[in-house]
Amino acid sequence: MRRLALASSVAILATSSALASVARAETSSNFAVSATIQQGCAVDGLGMSGDAGTMGTLAFGLQPSVATTTLQASLTTTQSITLRCTPGAALTMTIDGGLHSASGNRNLQLGSNTAARLIYTLCTDAGCSQTIGINSPAISITVNSSNMNNVRLPVVGKVVLPGNARVGTFTDTLTVTLSW
Repeated sequence: MRRLALASSVAILATSSALASVARAETSSNFAVSATIQQGCAVDGLGMSGDAGTMGTLAFGLQPSVATTTLQASLTTTQSITLRCTPGAALTMTIDGGLHSASGNRNLQLGSNTAARLIYTLCTDAGCSQTIGINSPAISITVNSSNMNNVRLPVVGKVVLPGNARVGTFTDTLTVTLSW
């Protein structure tokens, strides 16, 4: 009898094992993975506010009040931000009229004295043949593989001194808007 009981136990184990493999099934499926890269720009170093702060200075230097000369200066960047764009990105720049614009002109002003102003012009080239109008038209900036990691804004200024300017520091503050 002992033998019979042993044989029965073995048969039950074999049957349970066969049922387990029949009940187990495998299936597979797939899913799509993609990434779309589009042209555009990134501004590094803005901080939490998103404000780029002061990006540079356009300084015409020191001149005597009787000077009657045309001065030219290039934008000196002092910004801690970096503008990076993909090559071929459609980057445009507009510059407002500043704090002291009047009659369609940008003006440097001596303190709060609205009678003490010097008209100045902004350009995109050293010869100042391509002027930058107030808020329009947008200036296209070429982005290629040589400047894509540090795009510089082409801003040159020109002012004609009248020969009778008041003594002091004439200033203005402009806002640059970049779009892409």
